[in-house]
Amino acid sequence: MPRFTPEQVRRRQLIAGALAVILLLVLGGCTALLIGGLRGGSDGAVARTPFEADDDALSVRAIPPDAAATENLPDGVDLAQNEVMGLDVSAHQKEIDWEEVAADGYSFAYIKATEGAGYTDAMFQQNWDGARAAGLTPGAYHYFTLCSSGADQATDFLAAAPPDDAALPPAIDLEFDGACAERPGGVDAQAEIDDFTAAVEKAWGRRLLIYSSKEWRDHYGLPVTEPRPDWLFRASDRPQQEDWAVWQLRFDGTVSGIEGGVDIDVARIEILRQGSSIADGEGAIAHEVDG
Repeated sequence: MPRFTPEQVRRRQLIAGALAVILLLVLGGCTALLIGGLRGGSDGAVARTPFEADDDALSVRAIPPDAAATENLPDGVDLAQNEVMGLDVSAHQKEIDWEEVAADGYSFAYIKATEGAGYTDAMFQQNWDGARAAGLTPGAYHYFTLCSSGADQATDFLAAAPPDDAALPPAIDLEFDGACAERPGGVDAQAEIDDFTAAVEKAWGRRLLIYSSKEWRDHYGLPVTEPRPDWLFRASDRPQQEDWAVWQLRFDGTVSGIEGGVDIDVARIEILRQGSSIADGEGAIAHEVDG
């Protein structure tokens, strides 16, 4: 004799089926929350603490007065108080012995991270890790091009060089020497630079350091500079502009641990720190651009 009537069996099957569906929905939702959190998605993502720049975390070691690095200074030029020497490098320098670089007295290095959109310097991470391990303070720079959007370039730069309190402020390199031959109007070019600048500065909590070639300045001007710190080139003497933060003094410097010529720089760390600082609540800065 059956324990349950056919009607009771059907009812129990319906209830069991409904419970199975509910269980699948619950488990599926939990899985989605977990995956979303791991991926950093907005729906159900694990909360992340926003990056907050600590300007006091930026420090660069002093250079010994008899350091070999000073041999790259122009004749008659000595380092002033609170000035330090460094270099800027890319994959062009190939393998670098950072311990030898440090032994020459260099204390910082700006390292190429990305160029345009879709290109990350093949030696970036190795140079970053090597410089830091040898006691140099690293900084990342992006070679900007006019062949891709500023927003896309910012995305790639931030993926390669995420915010790091102990690093130098991020830098943007504005030149015409790369593979991109595009020359849009001034308003359009500046709009792309502004998009890049806004995204990177928001992420890092620091203003960009701006490097530009004479050709770029002659063609577009440089409205992006104010009030950001400047990285200037001058071969024979100090920059004429008084408030420079970084001075590139040669392209063909001799540095132990690096084969061939290399860019040599002097930094005024306090000016760099102050110029890159963004006050709490300070928003984006508008620029007047010539067409």
